[in-house]
Amino acid sequence: RSGRGAARRSGGRAVLGGRHVHLMVREVITVQVGQCGNQIGCRFWDLALREHAAFQRGTGTFDESMSSFFRNVDARRSPAAEIGLGDGTRPISSLRARAVMVDMEEGVVSQVLRSPLAELFDRSSILTDVSGAGNNWAHGHDEYGPMHRDGLLERVRRAAEPCDSLQCFSLIYSMGGGTGSGLGSYTLHALADDFPAVTRITTAVFPSATDDVITSPYNSVLAANALLQHSDVAIPVDNAALASMVRRAEGAPPHSTAATGGLGGSAEGVRPDSLASNGGGRSVGGSGGGSGGGPSG
Repeated sequence: RSGRGAARRSGGRAVLGGRHVHLMVREVITVQVGQCGNQIGCRFWDLALREHAAFQRGTGTFDESMSSFFRNVDARRSPAAEIGLGDGTRPISSLRARAVMVDMEEGVVSQVLRSPLAELFDRSSILTDVSGAGNNWAHGHDEYGPMHRDGLLERVRRAAEPCDSLQCFSLIYSMGGGTGSGLGSYTLHALADDFPAVTRITTAVFPSATDDVITSPYNSVLAANALLQHSDVAIPVDNAALASMVRRAEGAPPHSTAATGGLGGSAEGVRPDSLASNGGGRSVGGSGGGSGGGPSG
């Protein structure tokens, strides 16, 4: 913004009226719903760790940018003890993602918890069921939503408690699947009711034109209403375009599905090939799940 109140960022501080002012940390809690949301979320955390490791160049410090998405904890204690940001130069002890993982099937979440990323997620921030929503928006929204509302919001509150200044919720889910579209929409509404002052940003993965699940278009239309009503910012993602980007990155032919499994619900989408180090020699990165959209989440 222009004018006398304008501030210019400089090395984690703002220059306001010629004075350097320390900027308050602004945390983001990621809510991953359904198979698609957890697959994409898994790749997001893997990439965030790798980029931070590359930027830090082995120093392993917990700075302001890191604290927006991660917590620094002493895992030797039970429960893990929070280590504050301080002046942004404290070493990383053990990282925990500011994330809530939700799925009405256990497959993808179980995969993540068997991967090198497992220690990144607090088990108390995970909510699963066993039967899934059967690609049915109503099943996810009207049955699982009320059934798990209290548990879901309790996990979100637990993730919000360590935050100094919570900036927003970042939701990731599919618009075509039953859990993603139905329970994702319910979650978005619940967050609007319980945290009205916190911005809600939704990454919504829309099914491709060749999607073979007959309920996907109906799920998408019903879920779109929740986006209009309760999301402050919506980032639409086309599943076919996402699959094409991954195929190009993996060097596969433009219309091939060999490299990615089509990204249409396969948990073996993008295969991990690297780990990020926390600077102390202990692995905190990597991924066991794929990245993808698709109808089943």
